[in-house]
Amino acid sequence: MKPLWLYLHFPHLHLDTLFKNAGSKTEAEQPLVILHGKQNQIVQFNQAAANLGINSNMGLGTAAALSQELQVIPYQYELEEKKLQEIAEHLYLVTSDISFFSPNGLLLRIHNMLSLYGGLQAYWILLKKQLHYFNISYHYATGQSPFAARMFARTARDMITEDSQQLQKALLQCQLTDSELPEKTILTLRRVGIHQLSDLLALSLKDIAKRFDIDLVTYLGRLTGEFHHPMTYFHPKSTFHQYIELLYEISHTDTLIRPIHQLLNALEHFLKVRDLLTQKIVFKFIQRDTDPLELEVGSAQGEYQAKKWSALTQLRLENLSLEAPVYGINLTTGETSIRAPEKADLFSNSQGALSYLQLISLLQAKLGQSAVKQPMLIDDFRPEIANIFHTANQQSTFSASYLQALRPAFLLPSPQPLREKAAIVNGPERISTGWWDNQLITRDYFIAHTYQGQWLWLFKTTEGKWFVHGVFS
Repeated sequence: MKPLWLYLHFPHLHLDTLFKNAGSKTEAEQPLVILHGKQNQIVQFNQAAANLGINSNMGLGTAAALSQELQVIPYQYELEEKKLQEIAEHLYLVTSDISFFSPNGLLLRIHNMLSLYGGLQAYWILLKKQLHYFNISYHYATGQSPFAARMFARTARDMITEDSQQLQKALLQCQLTDSELPEKTILTLRRVGIHQLSDLLALSLKDIAKRFDIDLVTYLGRLTGEFHHPMTYFHPKSTFHQYIELLYEISHTDTLIRPIHQLLNALEHFLKVRDLLTQKIVFKFIQRDTDPLELEVGSAQGEYQAKKWSALTQLRLENLSLEAPVYGINLTTGETSIRAPEKADLFSNSQGALSYLQLISLLQAKLGQSAVKQPMLIDDFRPEIANIFHTANQQSTFSASYLQALRPAFLLPSPQPLREKAAIVNGPERISTGWWDNQLITRDYFIAHTYQGQWLWLFKTTEGKWFVHGVFS
């Protein structure tokens, strides 16, 4: 099997990351450039800036002279690295061997994937669908060595082929400036009459080693595939963690919804492809001149869909107040679990759009975690303290299998003396407990009904007194 590599070059990754949802006036009409501060050079620019004559490596002063409306954004290496990581995780669903050429390139070893997808063209069609998700610009090319594929893609060849003759012909057509040779080395080669890459490749590596430094020999050996280039392959992370920096500061929670949607869409994709659910997501809002603000959003049932997390998040945002403007948002997840479909009888009637757990999640998001309670049995036979209110959906460790089914729907706040005649229907049921906390009770409980038809839950004390403790519905 002949080795085949595919290189993906993202020339405007910083710009595309900031303006993922294109169509805003700022991105489409206003000239915008990404400036490398230390080098004072423009590294990326949009079409509006290109129309003014702005190009790469231009200084800020020259670019500013071409437009008074020029918007300048400082270059952030980390932003491109994070985006490259996100793209790699997405492509990992299709291809296994991915290597980083940070900050704007990915190298894919693909010869071992072609038989799985039925050929190069079928593989490339599927890969393009994955790249379409990000709405970013890129150049691509295949090559018989990593360096060849990289050179073809960086010079915008945009070719997909596994034909050895075609790839060799493309290699011989490249200029010295297309390679990654240092400018000093290129000038040295030109002095001795080598102007094309084909002129250099016509020489043997042994002859080149006699006249030039070892770095040139190493580069040419890796370019032609004669030398092995060591690769470190990517392994996707198991937890979701993503940060976006806003283009402008946000002071109102309503305005946070749009960037939050972007994060939640990325979360949905992360969970969906792994067939996972999460019951908790945590937003961290990075604020100016103050500590980050955390917002925890929970789902009792566990969700993966962005629209459902968005509804819960909007309810939580209604009760959130910002102390300072927000310029960045970070989203992480809690523990994840395997997603399983809900089981239901085929002939059962649908009682509503929301399940029990989804309703709890909405109420908790709207009212707060501590405001939603549910009754829960505890390990005590005394009716007054046999149940308490706990946080909704909290699991009880107490088994109530021993309890009698005949219990009243309504328990009186405190037992009341029996003041009318009643006929006993069921009983007695003796409850004698509480010795361990000095609240001993010994009672005989009965079910009775009055002459007006009301069903009561009565008990008789050891002194022979009768009390009403509950009323059946």
